[in-house]
This record gives sequence, C-alpha cells and structure tokens, in this order.
Amino acid sequence: MRVHERVFFRSKIEVYRLYDFKGELTVLETPYQLEAYDISLGGIGVLTKQSGLSASILEFTLYIENYPYRVMTKIVWHNTNGIFHRYGLEIIGHNNMLFRHLQQIISKDKVLTSENSDFER
Repeated sequence: MRVHERVFFRSKIEVYRLYDFKGELTVLETPYQLEAYDISLGGIGVLTKQSGLSASILEFTLYIENYPYRVMTKIVWHNTNGIFHRYGLEIIGHNNMLFRHLQQIISKDKVLTSENSDFER
C-alpha cells in the first residue's frame, strides 16, 4: 500500500557516494547515472541502463526547479526487464526545505490534474 502520493518528476541524478549493507562508504570517480521518473514525500522512482548497483544507501544532490538538495536514500526495491533497471528509493535523510518543496510540487500537480479532468468533462 502506498503511503505518499506520487507525481511525475524528471531529473538526472549522479550518484558519487554510496554505502554498502555494512554501512561502509564508497566514493565513485565516475558517477552512477540515474533518471528520476516520479517523486513523493517519501521517495523517488528511478531507472538506469547501468547494472550492478549493489549499494544499500545512495547519497546525491537532487535538483528540484534548480534548487539543490542533499539527499540520502535507501534502496527498497529493484526490478529489471534486462535493459532497464528500476529502483524505488526511500528518502531517509534530507532537510525540511526539501520536504516543503515536495509538498508544493504535489499540491500544484493536484490542482493541474483536477483542472484537466474538469476540462475533459
């Protein structure tokens, strides 16, 4: 059961810092490239063509409307179709400004979705 409402969100994410299941940090010289496709107050849906992401925690800068937010996420699920790898990332570390910004984006999306459904009637 989903706790938080998801909204469409596109952003490129470069992961340089990741933690394994023991909590040990690895700093990458070449970033792991992810593409966000949705976001909620609790997490981010991402996909990549790169395989081999064997981390537990990812740390990166997330840009929302050109504002940078330092975020830590935990991988909570993963599936693949052989070409793309999809991950569900739970946001576990952030500042309150990110939370407020996400609330604004979700509120705007609700208004736009409501207006579009009224228009289609």
